[in-house]
Amino acid sequence: MCILGIVQWNKPETMINNTSLCCRRQERLSRHLVTVFLIMILAGNLNVALTETVEICNGEESRLSCRQNEIIIMTSAEYGRMEVGRCIPKENDFMGCTNDILQLLDGWCSGHRECNIKVPTIDLEKENTDCLEVLKLYLKATYSCMRIDTSCRSDTPNVRITSEGIISSHLTDSKGCGTSRSPWIISASPGQTIQLTLTDFSANRRSSNLISCPFIYGYIQEKAIGINATICGGRDRQMALYTSKTNEVIMHILARNERNNGQFLIKYEVTGCPELSRPSHAWYKREGNDAVVGCESNDKEWHLTCHGNKWIGEVGNCSQPALSSNPVMPRHENLHFTPTVTMTAVAASALVLVVVAIVIGVVYIKKYRIRQETKFLTKTYSTIERNAEVSYRPITIDQSEGSHQMMSYPEHCTCATLQMRDHGKDTTMATSSLEKQSLYSSIKSA
Repeated sequence: MCILGIVQWNKPETMINNTSLCCRRQERLSRHLVTVFLIMILAGNLNVALTETVEICNGEESRLSCRQNEIIIMTSAEYGRMEVGRCIPKENDFMGCTNDILQLLDGWCSGHRECNIKVPTIDLEKENTDCLEVLKLYLKATYSCMRIDTSCRSDTPNVRITSEGIISSHLTDSKGCGTSRSPWIISASPGQTIQLTLTDFSANRRSSNLISCPFIYGYIQEKAIGINATICGGRDRQMALYTSKTNEVIMHILARNERNNGQFLIKYEVTGCPELSRPSHAWYKREGNDAVVGCESNDKEWHLTCHGNKWIGEVGNCSQPALSSNPVMPRHENLHFTPTVTMTAVAASALVLVVVAIVIGVVYIKKYRIRQETKFLTKTYSTIERNAEVSYRPITIDQSEGSHQMMSYPEHCTCATLQMRDHGKDTTMATSSLEKQSLYSSIKSA
């Protein structure tokens, strides 16, 4: 907050309250510090030169340049009569009127390796200032040089596997890198995600609320899940662009044209921890930044937490248990079966059920046939009168001493009645036709 108010006189009818000027200067200084802070965040661990200051007086021209693998990043720019110095040597001259022109110089210099600034120009004169028209104004700006990765090709995809980096639209203009023939592919380890941040040097804050996407700089793809996103520019100078859901994104940068002639930077940063390498005989479960590893043969568990890109915690050893009569079963809720294993198990179970059904059916049919044959034979034999009287032709056989034997059989019967006399006793017995012949032979031989 500005406390001290100083009144300066340039003309008798002109008085300026330096309290408001002081507040405006502090506001501009705050914005410039925020800009520098954002640029340093964007640069990350990359090499960024110290900020340099340049003053360009009325009627002068200055050239800003960086080395071959660097680009200009404007951090502040003012146009007016800011303070006594090389361009305003007298202390009693009118001072304090100024305007922030960072957006204008972003379009001239930021993202380029070199640029020329001339004072005054038509664009500068259009800037609204509080200075009188008769006063000569000057330009004061600060900038830095940021190193970028210039190794790329225009005929093949350009893969980046580092944890962070910056992609400049300047490479698309100068080398043709990043187009549909040579897109940028940012790849991380499975389990990690990628954050993209846009620094737009063509941001038009006055039209940001009117058009949702003033400039289309390119497109983002995640082929693994079929997501496409648009790289929109012309809104904010610094904005979060995209956070991936997988570990790989593809960026296609459009060539500049009359409607899309701004320079920009896209910073990529790999976030999260990669998937853990599961030890032998162990299960693994992950939820966000937390992971649990446990043994399949016992209740041992290890809990880990992801900080940055590294897992914090240790994982023990799950050795193969010795065979025993009462083994410990693994925890089923932590087992993970692939679709192939599941389908194979289902098919094997179905095959076993079919074989069991066939065996049961065969056994049942055999038992049924045996029961039917038994019933048939029982019914057939029950209808035969084994001792029925029929006409028969007696056959006399030799008689031995002490016995009298006689055998007769019906002419149309398969059985025979054998009457035997043994020591004065008669004995009658029935036999089948086959037994009849055998018995007859034995009696005759006797």
